Amino acid sequence: MKKRTLIVILAIFVTTVFFTGIANAAVNKDPKDIEIPCVYLDVSINFAQALKAGIDAAAKEFGVNAYIDGPVNWNIDQQVSIIENYITKKVDGLAIAPLSSEVIDPIIAKALEAGIPVVTFNTDSETSKRIAFYGQDTVESGRVQAKFLAEYMGGKGKVLITSCDAAAPWSQNREKGVREKLAEYPDIEVIGILNAKGDEQTTYAAIENAIVANPDLAGIASLDAVTTPAVGRAIIRYNLVGKVKQVGHDLMPETLDNIKAGATNASLSQNPFMQGYQPVKALFEYLTKDVPLESLDTGILKVDETNVDEFLKRLEEGDPTVG
Repeated sequence: MKKRTLIVILAIFVTTVFFTGIANAAVNKDPKDIEIPCVYLDVSINFAQALKAGIDAAAKEFGVNAYIDGPVNWNIDQQVSIIENYITKKVDGLAIAPLSSEVIDPIIAKALEAGIPVVTFNTDSETSKRIAFYGQDTVESGRVQAKFLAEYMGGKGKVLITSCDAAAPWSQNREKGVREKLAEYPDIEVIGILNAKGDEQTTYAAIENAIVANPDLAGIASLDAVTTPAVGRAIIRYNLVGKVKQVGHDLMPETLDNIKAGATNASLSQNPFMQGYQPVKALFEYLTKDVPLESLDTGILKVDETNVDEFLKRLEEGDPTVG
C-alpha cells in the first residue's frame, strides 16, 4: 500500500513539475515574444471572424503574439499539418478547435509531450489530454434548441436537423442534445440529419434540395453558423415563413436579418468573442503567473424577435462581440 501511495504521489509531482517547467520557460520572456496560435476548424467561414476578434483583443490587451490560424473547407489533413508545424516550432502555448477527436487527440498528446500547454476552444475533445476547454456545452445547447423548436411547432410535426459537418464532435454533441429533448415529444418525428458540408453554394443547394424534397416539414434545427442562415434564406425563398419553424445557432448578420423577417424563429449564441479571448488570456496567465488553466463555459443566449433589434444595432455599430 505504501509503495502504491508513493507511486501516485510521485506521478502527481512529475506532472506538476512538467507543467510548472513550461510556465517557467516562458515567464522570463517579453510578452510580445510569447507565441500562442489558436487553430480553428475553418478560417474561411464568417463565424471565424468573431473568434478572431476575441483573440486579437486578448493579444492587444496582454501584448502577446496570439493569432488565429487553421484550415479552409474543414480540411483535417491541413489542420494536422498546421498543428504539427507549431509543435516543431516549439510555440509557447496552443489553443485548438479539433476537427476530429480521433485524429487530433494524438496530436494534442504530442504537443503536451513536447512541453507545450494545450487547451481547446469553441470545439472540445473530451477524450484528449487537453488541459482546459473554453466554449459552450454543446449537448446542452442542442437540448435548449430542441425545447424552443418544439414550442414553436406546437409539439408536433416532422423535424430536419442540419449541420455543416455532421461528423465533427460539436455537431454530434448538439445532435445528441436535440434528439434527446425531441424524444420527449411523442408527436414530433426527426426525419434525419442533413450533412451540408462544403462551400456556401454547396451548403445552400443541399439545404434547398432537402426542403423541396420534404414538403411536410414542420421544423428545422440548424446546428451551426453556416447552415442556420442558409436555412432561413431557403425558408424565405420558398414562402415558408410561419409554416416551417427554425431554431439555429450563432448570430451571423444574415441570421439576424432572418430573425427580423420572421424566417428564423430564434438562434442561440455561444459567445464566440469570449471563446477567442479566454484561451489567450488563460494561457498567458498560466505561462507568466502560473495561474492554473481551468475550463470555462461561455453559455447559451437566445436571440429572437423580442431582442433582435438590439443585436442588429450592435452589429451596425461594429460591436465585435456579436457572433
